[in-house]
Amino acid sequence: MPAGYEYDLDHRVIDAAAWDHVTLVDLEQYLEEASQLPNDLRGAVEYLDLSEVLSLQISSVGALQLAPWYESLIDRGIRGSVVYAPDDELHELANTVIATCSMIGGGLPDGYRLTRSPVALKDVHCYLERGSEFTQIATESARVA
Repeated sequence: MPAGYEYDLDHRVIDAAAWDHVTLVDLEQYLEEASQLPNDLRGAVEYLDLSEVLSLQISSVGALQLAPWYESLIDRGIRGSVVYAPDDELHELANTVIATCSMIGGGLPDGYRLTRSPVALKDVHCYLERGSEFTQIATESARVA
């Protein structure tokens, strides 16, 4: 399966990644497993790294099939999701999935953030809350260093 995850207890982040040629079935399988994590997910955030994906085979109709899995994560207490999609095509597909899940399931409590830059696990919660403001601060800090 070209998608996997681990739950980082220290940062309360579901650290997920996909690679190679990813299908709807791969994403459904990941979300099904993540929604059954034995840990308490209240306050957790998903970080999905799509930087190693060569192709993502999902349509807008397929995105509808992911909404119930996000609903089960919401029921478990997940706050939001940060999706790292640096490639233009992946960025657009991720945006479609986010819009579909928000429309069908009402979205995650703190929402979704889509980024073209990687986010460190320790910063995922802050990035979700502050979004583009956080990106600007991180970029300025990197220039100073």
